[in-house]
Parts: sequence; C-alpha cells; structure tokens
Amino acid sequence: MFRESIKFPILYFLASITWQLIVDKEVKWFDNIGICFVMFLLILFYNWSKIPYKWKKDNDQDNEN
Repeated sequence: MFRESIKFPILYFLASITWQLIVDKEVKWFDNIGICFVMFLLILFYNWSKIPYKWKKDNDQDNEN
C-alpha cells in the first residue's frame, strides 16, 4: 500500500523540479514538498479506504459458498 501511494507524488515532484529548472530557473522547494506530501496522504487514505471493502467482499463470497 505504501509503494502504491508514493509512486505518483515522487514522479510529480521530479517532474515539477525539472520543469521549474528549465522554465523558471528557480525551484520552489517548499511548495513542491508540500504538494507532494498532501498528494501522498490523499492517495494513502484512498488506498487504505479500499481495504475494508475488499474484506467485506471476500467475506460475502465465503459465506455464499
């Protein structure tokens, strides 16, 4: 769950740094880190929220058999 949650924020972080270096010649570190951290927390919460659904779904299938 952690690996799935960290992939996109790291890609965004690297892409935004590269873009800012090329276009602006100045990197906004605090903004980039803050956005990536919030993105990581939202994706982590989303992945965490799917787990009880899977447990319930697996439980219902076991009860039918």
